[in-house]
Amino acid sequence: MTNPSDTKFPPGGIAVVIGATGGIGAALFAALQRNAGFQATTGFSRNSDPRLDLTDESSIARCAAQIQAQPRPLRLVIDATGTLHDHNQQPEKSWLQIDAGAMAQSFAINAIGPALLMKHFLPLL
Repeated sequence: MTNPSDTKFPPGGIAVVIGATGGIGAALFAALQRNAGFQATTGFSRNSDPRLDLTDESSIARCAAQIQAQPRPLRLVIDATGTLHDHNQQPEKSWLQIDAGAMAQSFAINAIGPALLMKHFLPLL
């Protein structure tokens, strides 16, 4: 992470990492916690409290409301979410392996979920 004096963000405020328990999200969250340019860093995930699930808009709204209730302004939101495969579905290696349900789930997490994050978090910036 850069020196806080080099940052393009106004000093202070809150940084939020969504997907803060995944590999990339956890690394970004840790780096932002070390950055003196932010007063606080908050991480949301399926394991956080409140829980954030990209397929449940009400959970996204709850997390955004928690940030909005803070006395410090929101300065940065990072979306470190996404999925390629899980324990039920592996990446397709052939057209014959395409599964409509798996594709819908992937689209919900990788496209609709980030759009919903923007809907609820961008107005707070």
